Amino acid sequence: MKFKRHGGNPIIQRTPGSFHSLHAANPDILFFKGKYHLYFRGQAEDGHDQIGFAYSGPNTFDGINWVMSSENPIIRVSRDPADFDSGHILDPATIELNGRIYLYYSAHNIAWKTTNIPSCIGLATSEDGTYFEKHLHNPIIEGTAPEIVAYNKCVYLFYQSKNSDGFFEIYCSQSQDGVCFDEQPAQRVFGPSHVEGSFDRFSISTVRIWRENGWFYMTYGGCPQYYDYPVAIGLARSKDLYQWERYPGNPILERGLPGTWDEGAIWFATVLKKDLTYYLWYEGTGAGLSLGSPEGREASRLCREEDYGGYASHSFSQVGLATYNGDMPDWDD
Repeated sequence: MKFKRHGGNPIIQRTPGSFHSLHAANPDILFFKGKYHLYFRGQAEDGHDQIGFAYSGPNTFDGINWVMSSENPIIRVSRDPADFDSGHILDPATIELNGRIYLYYSAHNIAWKTTNIPSCIGLATSEDGTYFEKHLHNPIIEGTAPEIVAYNKCVYLFYQSKNSDGFFEIYCSQSQDGVCFDEQPAQRVFGPSHVEGSFDRFSISTVRIWRENGWFYMTYGGCPQYYDYPVAIGLARSKDLYQWERYPGNPILERGLPGTWDEGAIWFATVLKKDLTYYLWYEGTGAGLSLGSPEGREASRLCREEDYGGYASHSFSQVGLATYNGDMPDWDD
């Protein structure tokens, strides 16, 4: 199973004058009240990550063309510098519960880098997919990069947390109402392979999960060297959301070639199956400059070899699309 990039990538680009003029990233898709909603993170010159969305009707959906909401950004950072989400709001993860959208997000306080304030996961809800209210119970839990699954009358919140050895592992916490996740200890459910030479040797970053034919499938970013700079996307599956097995044909998508827009790293592989096609939206970063000049070659080298090399100076996040036509592989065969 290998995904093929769309030739017109990136499909959501950094756009002057918008809330995503610097970065467009962290895609998540939800079909809600007759429309496909593609939520994503944007950052403008003010330096704050905030969340917006684009939408498509079922009759016009092609995975490529989206209508931007005129209300973007729809979830904004708090104006109170003391709040947990006053610096950045990013990494949206959505489900529908009781006729509403529950959108979970990573949040950083405005001084998180200098004061060691922990990053947390917040929750906002909406009846129409556009106008959101932040939940009074915020923050929900410590952690980042949430993914959310509703199954068997429970809500499962997946998130990443860095361990004492400096790499990310994936944890899962349960809730009955989608709000209170601290009644039972979170469980570690997935981690790096620690196999020398593998794309996911050192760390795991940004998972997305969907259910199909009795299996849960997870996409994840694999990091061979740095804790949050994935060079490829892997696939794993589970029957119970806790025990996961890797696809032996991994990875299913690799970062772009030197000089391309996604040459540096790729995150948040968000999958939707429609008819006979699997659509995968993802965040990629890169300089995308010509390799014909010394400046372009050095920019590409930084993107590919260093941790967030040149990020926000000449390497910028944008959202791309890849597709796969075929059946989900059964790796028991």
